[in-house]
Amino acid sequence: MDFPSTEQYKGLIFDLDGTLINSMPYHVIAWIKVCKEHGFEIDPKVIYAMGGVTSRDVVMYFKSQGHDVGDIDEFIKRKVELYRENFDKVQFFPKVLDILLKARERGAKIAVGSGTQLKNAVDILAVHGMTDKIDALVTAEMVSEHKPAPQTFLLCAQKMNLAPEQCIVFEDGPLGIKAALNGNMPCIEVKDGEFVKFYEP
Repeated sequence: MDFPSTEQYKGLIFDLDGTLINSMPYHVIAWIKVCKEHGFEIDPKVIYAMGGVTSRDVVMYFKSQGHDVGDIDEFIKRKVELYRENFDKVQFFPKVLDILLKARERGAKIAVGSGTQLKNAVDILAVHGMTDKIDALVTAEMVSEHKPAPQTFLLCAQKMNLAPEQCIVFEDGPLGIKAALNGNMPCIEVKDGEFVKFYEP
């Protein structure tokens, strides 16, 4: 893939699930289990297509499809419990991690902008010894407008004391790519740990 050197950017912003870490299979397992507990089944493709969407919005989608989700907060809590059971199995994508670490070495700032919950992001970074390599972390609770709105990535830039145009975003989901472009930031699409496409705002 032909994409610009990241050395021209002072800040690199990474989505977490499906971009920096190979966690989507474990999210899917958790969603399937909690949905079964509530008496309905889902197509895993639905979860992959909703990459970057908050858990609440996923549950609201199930509800809109006529499924009985019960108490939404309890549904989400149970899904998070099931996902966290597999924390130790989640791995970083090597090529994406390498870009992050090399940028860090040259003095660039690093942010993670994710639709996941804060405790999930904090704990997964801690498990892999990555906490001190991240300058800014923005999760679902910190923004009022989620992807494809640009607020997540704009807040990442703000926390790094950088202008949006000084940053580049790495994303795997279509909503996240739109969020980057809506925030006037270039974006590199990541698929299964490989860099597949470069987008300019």
